[in-house]
Amino acid sequence: MSNKQVIAIFIIGVVLLLGAFWAGLYVVKQDSSAPANQNHAANQTSRNASSANQNSAGQASANTNTQPPQASSDARYIVQVGSSFGTVEKANELTTQLRHKYPSAHTQNPTGTDTLYRVRIGPYNSREDAQQVANELASQGFKGVMIFPWSGN
Repeated sequence: MSNKQVIAIFIIGVVLLLGAFWAGLYVVKQDSSAPANQNHAANQTSRNASSANQNSAGQASANTNTQPPQASSDARYIVQVGSSFGTVEKANELTTQLRHKYPSAHTQNPTGTDTLYRVRIGPYNSREDAQQVANELASQGFKGVMIFPWSGN
């Protein structure tokens, strides 16, 4: 092989590497913006459901499919911080950071076919308490903050 061929192969490799890097950033950006959009949509749905409950019961049933399941009055909620982590070390790093202010922060281990670790805070006795914590975390710059009904696991 001549020097020109080696240089051409090197340049092609660098271009492919940069292309893969940018594609990865695009996917990560899409993943990190999706929870924020979902959280915004969930907040909008909650507002819509509240006004529907005040207007009539018939309108509230129309919003049932778009809002999180409401269990009984003793429903509890958790706040998930960040998306998901591929290693327990990364998840535990965030959990340790959050425990300074939120002692109930914990790392949820993968279950079933899931292979990702999640960092969660709670459970909280009301959605309003969970929403307050989620708002605090979002204002502190944490990404992918979401609220889920707590199923006890």
